[in-house]
Amino acid sequence: MKISQNNIQEKWYLIDAAGVRAGLLTSAVAQLLLGKNDPLVRSNLMPKNKVIVINADKFDYTAKRGFTKFYRRYSGYPSGLKVEPLEVLIKRKPTEPLRKAIKGMLPKNKRSQAILAENLFLYAGSEHPHEAQKPELVDVRKLKF
Repeated sequence: MKISQNNIQEKWYLIDAAGVRAGLLTSAVAQLLLGKNDPLVRSNLMPKNKVIVINADKFDYTAKRGFTKFYRRYSGYPSGLKVEPLEVLIKRKPTEPLRKAIKGMLPKNKRSQAILAENLFLYAGSEHPHEAQKPELVDVRKLKF
C-alpha cells in the first residue's frame, strides 16, 4: 500500500488541561499535532490530527514561574518593548501562554503555522463547539509515544 495524504485518517483528541504541568501538556499536544502516534504519518505528509484543549487557563505552573516567566513583544517603535509576566498574560489572554509554548515545540517552518491554525483549538472554559466530531479523551499523564 502506497502511503499518501489521502490514506491518513482525521482524528480528534480532547485534552483537559486543568491541573496538568505546562511542559507535560505542551509536549503531549505537540506530539499529537505532529502525528508521532500514527505509524502512517511521514515527515513529508501533513498530519490530520485535531487537538482540542479545554480549561487552557487552568494549567499548572509553579508559583515562582508566575513571577519569573516574562513574555516580550515589540511594537516596532522606539522604546516600544512591552514586557509582561505570565500571570498578567493569563488574565489578559487566557490561552496565549499555551499557544506560544506549543508553537515553540513545533518545527520552525511553514508547516507549523498551518498546523497551529488548522489543527489546534484552545478554550479557556470546559465547553467547546466540537462535540459532533466525537473527540477521543486523552489523559496526558498516561500518554506514551
